[in-house]
Amino acid sequence: TTYVASYHTTSGRYSVNRPYFASQYVNSPLTALANGAEGGNGVYIYGATSTFPTNSYQATNYWVDLIFSAD
Repeated sequence: TTYVASYHTTSGRYSVNRPYFASQYVNSPLTALANGAEGGNGVYIYGATSTFPTNSYQATNYWVDLIFSAD
């Protein structure tokens, strides 16, 4: 199963590394796919309201901490 981890903010500030997702990263049980494996990785979207991110740029990692819960 492929998941998308995202967050919404109106401040427009973030840290980046390019091209971070040129290769995959594994931290079992999760794997961050390499850019292009199933579309873009490091996806984002601009807008005033929260919406599903679909854009990607140069395999960028945006360094947002997340918590994965298999509830």
